[in-house]
Amino acid sequence: MSRSSKSDEDLVIAKAVPIEEIPVIDFTPFREGGMVGRLKVATAIADACREIGFFYLSGHGVPEEKLKKVFEQSAEFFHQPLATRAEVAATPERYRGWIPMPHSEPMSRSSRLFEQYRIQAEFGGDGPLQGDDRLFYAPNRWPAQLPEFQAACSEYYDAMLALSRDLLRAFALGLGLPEERFDGYFDKPLCQLSLLYYIPLPDDVEVEVSNTVSHTDEGPLTILAQDNIGGLEVKRRDGSWISAPPIPGAYTINVGDMMMWWSNGRYLSNYHRVRNKSKRERFSIPFFLNPDKQAEVRPLPEFVAIDGKANYEGAVVGDHLKRFYTTLEKDPRELDR
Repeated sequence: MSRSSKSDEDLVIAKAVPIEEIPVIDFTPFREGGMVGRLKVATAIADACREIGFFYLSGHGVPEEKLKKVFEQSAEFFHQPLATRAEVAATPERYRGWIPMPHSEPMSRSSRLFEQYRIQAEFGGDGPLQGDDRLFYAPNRWPAQLPEFQAACSEYYDAMLALSRDLLRAFALGLGLPEERFDGYFDKPLCQLSLLYYIPLPDDVEVEVSNTVSHTDEGPLTILAQDNIGGLEVKRRDGSWISAPPIPGAYTINVGDMMMWWSNGRYLSNYHRVRNKSKRERFSIPFFLNPDKQAEVRPLPEFVAIDGKANYEGAVVGDHLKRFYTTLEKDPRELDR
């Protein structure tokens, strides 16, 4: 997560609207067609990124079996006893693994009402890690009780990274740039795969309470796999909220802050939240694409020259992300619930 919002507009209940407000884009012509097909898809993506910052992606080429397996392993993990989950808890020194839902009594507007399991790339290297390299390059934690968990998550991570690289090329073409414009930022990308478990919100919960507060994502883009429960909501430019329900076979894609910076505001990093009012547990699996640790993400000079100024300051990726890795509200190994 990145920018959060606590404006009065967040109190508004999301409306059900025609699905065309968040378009469904078939990625098949981009993956399999010639330049005409690639440009047509890139233009459709650019239109969505400018208008609302979200779109659904079908024809993405990710095998259904990979997604099914990672959802199965996610559910199996979150259904494990507390003590078992705590064995692979994230710590401030090695912020990978299980992150519990904080105690929140009573539920409030700032409550975080979900658990997660954080997975990142493992680049390896010689010798012990030093400094903040320990935050970004430490090995993952894997639950010993689930023998298929590591393989399912690792294979899915690889599939998401490959899809992300294709999406970056489509984003670039949609901006009128060479399609390889962003390639050099992703040699050792600090991507994150999160398995998320959302509790159902009580019937009597205040309208301003959501499982996740209104926020934007910090990286260039996010690829979200939703289960069939729903609950994702997206803010329109007029400030009203709309539902973004799951569509079978399609991913939900959204622009993050870094893509908005690169484009100097042409693409919108939009606010979104989750309100699980289904009375059932909800699972989702977002893949957060992030560039290399040392990369500087700022408005591209191509757009600064056109616009006459940089609309965003930007940041060095490692410095920008560091704050998400350095604190835990409580060491999960000490939980007593």
